[in-house]
Amino acid sequence: MTRESDATHSSNSDAQRPTVVVVGGGICGLAAGHRLVEIEPRADVIVLEASARTGGLLQTERVDGCIVERGPDAIITTKPAAIELAHRIGIGDEIVSTSTRHRGAYVVRAGRLTRVPAGFSVMAPTFLWPMIRTPILSWRGKARVAAELVLPRGARGSDESLASFVQRRFGKELFERVAQPLASGIYGAAPERLSMRATMPRFLDLERDHRSVALGLRRQVERSPDEVGTGARYGMFVAFRDGMATLPDALRARLGSRVRTSAKVASIRKIPKQLGDGERFIVTLHDGQTVHADAVIVAVPAPVATNLVETLNSSLATRLRSIPHGSLAAVTLSVSESAIERPLDAFGFVVPRGEARDVIAATWSSTKWPGRAPRGQALLRVFLGGNGQEQILERPDDVLVASALRELRTLVGLKAPADWVRVDRYNQRMAQYEVGHLDRVQEIERLVDDIGCFALAGSAYRGVGIPDVVRSAEQAAERIVAQLRSTSRLANS
Repeated sequence: MTRESDATHSSNSDAQRPTVVVVGGGICGLAAGHRLVEIEPRADVIVLEASARTGGLLQTERVDGCIVERGPDAIITTKPAAIELAHRIGIGDEIVSTSTRHRGAYVVRAGRLTRVPAGFSVMAPTFLWPMIRTPILSWRGKARVAAELVLPRGARGSDESLASFVQRRFGKELFERVAQPLASGIYGAAPERLSMRATMPRFLDLERDHRSVALGLRRQVERSPDEVGTGARYGMFVAFRDGMATLPDALRARLGSRVRTSAKVASIRKIPKQLGDGERFIVTLHDGQTVHADAVIVAVPAPVATNLVETLNSSLATRLRSIPHGSLAAVTLSVSESAIERPLDAFGFVVPRGEARDVIAATWSSTKWPGRAPRGQALLRVFLGGNGQEQILERPDDVLVASALRELRTLVGLKAPADWVRVDRYNQRMAQYEVGHLDRVQEIERLVDDIGCFALAGSAYRGVGIPDVVRSAEQAAERIVAQLRSTSRLANS
């Protein structure tokens, strides 16, 4: 693998075929590598993945006829990058929408499942009547929600926490019983620290433009009634017929031999211009092999990237280290539908902190997606940890499974053992966008610019969802190509 400096790049043809190394073979690195090849086929692209397989968190397994996701299970369509990529690489016809029969979700209230009011959008109601009828809130809590219609706007321009925003607009009760568990189910973070501007700017914009968030949501419904559906816009999510691994697998196939697995990067070092031979970076692997590169994209989680950028810019490493990351575990299991007393007539449930349970959420995958389990089988995923409960992940797998089964017995009436179980741990994989996050990201981007033909991409910066990560990767690739074209390394001709 060594690319030594005797390849002097002295000829014009060599100068027009630069080497770009992408560190990381998850969906982010694969998307970056694909975009590089797509927009600049003259570049010699090398994607280095530390493990023996690509795809990162997007892994799908088939077990006894079930399609089992070992990571994220959905793509939101309101952000187009991932869907557009799927169509460009020829897998658009593999996209499926959530099932239409049982949309909606439950929240645990006083130890029982209670349906989230129709039209509730993560932290705010679209319609008042469902909120008036719900048993989740007391009459005092409902009156406080209704008062949001006449509240003045908050201060403009400042960031605030999700907890502050919801309580300021709708009151403490709605926050604790509905908004907190729904938001934690998405971000796995403590809402007292979660940045509204970085995670849900839409609601800040609704307050700015309409004064009342609820009125703003209602006006959006009147303009586009098909976009809201029930609850948290459940129809706006899609996946792939054969599982989420379809996307990284297709990218890996397109990139071919450009992807190298079991190639863990140990360090990235910049060559001083006055001593170099035209190459800008030396990427050293743990086995001692080196790759000389004209540009580098680091597309790994921020905690991993921190160590790699230390030799490039210690201030950048410090900023990356300041982005906290949470941990989560998922217990996936299959049981006979007849072994569950209550109907699985929604996409799952979320659990408020006040319920003092080990689980924070559960997805009923066989209800949410078509074809995920054979007829008569229920495929369930139970999530533990996150939201300040990361200590739960210190427990061994069998204890996590026991906790998940205990909660399912209590909440859905599970009365038989699971046919099989899978446990997945996401240690330090969930970036926490705390208040002021966007300011930190701007500083990170400034420091990255100082390095040269170098870019960072991933979920730690400007969005945690799959479309956000794909867009981050593609923007990084576009930035690198633009930089190379602005130098003699990649002429525009």
